[in-house]
Amino acid sequence: MFEPGFDQAAGLRASLPGAHAALVPLASPAQPSRAFEWLCHLAAELAAQDREVIVVDATAHETAALRDTDDASLGLHQALQDPSMAQLGAVGDAGEWRVMPGALGLELLLDTARHAGPKRALARLLAPFAGGALVLLFAPPQALSALLGGCGGRVLVPVLPQAQASIYAYGAVKLLQQAGLNPVLAPAIEAPPQLVGNVVDCAARYLNHSLSVWPSATWALRAQESALIPAGDTTTPRLRGAHACATHSLWS
Repeated sequence: MFEPGFDQAAGLRASLPGAHAALVPLASPAQPSRAFEWLCHLAAELAAQDREVIVVDATAHETAALRDTDDASLGLHQALQDPSMAQLGAVGDAGEWRVMPGALGLELLLDTARHAGPKRALARLLAPFAGGALVLLFAPPQALSALLGGCGGRVLVPVLPQAQASIYAYGAVKLLQQAGLNPVLAPAIEAPPQLVGNVVDCAARYLNHSLSVWPSATWALRAQESALIPAGDTTTPRLRGAHACATHSLWS
């Protein structure tokens, strides 16, 4: 009746019309802490536009115990496992966002993707969150490729002002592009243009891929427009520009 790794409560929640949040996938670098300022900048830009933003940091592990559904220790694993958890991120303070650890929860979602495919994994991921909320999933590109491969969705790849940044970014772009996703570069304000140009040139030369670059001033608008929602959900509040998870690329 239900796919492996996809609990009954999540199935019921996913069946509610307009119940889904939307997903913005973000590729974490090899040293995730170096991208936290970049991540916070994006979250702040979205929150400033009156969006309910939840950052799921899949590079951080959840705590073993859960004392309260409103506790700061709440993680993705608990949210996916507890049927009573729903409408997370429904109400927030203006200009603020919530951060949830999600490494263990991501493992559950990868299991769902393996058994039931990326569409079902996406629906399971978003089921605990309120309609209209934006979930920023900060995770390694390998995991995003396995979770969402073939969806055609856009994944933001940071270019940071540090040594080896272009090598990391190109590696992430290659993994994501080969998995049927559409990586875009979102360089930090301080990132040297030469680093960004190196990644774009390598993608064109070795992957035959024309790589889009999003200036920081456009992140919030473009992230909302390209956010992923489960297939069939066309009524998610305030996300008319969101794109359903599909089996082909949705953008040129």
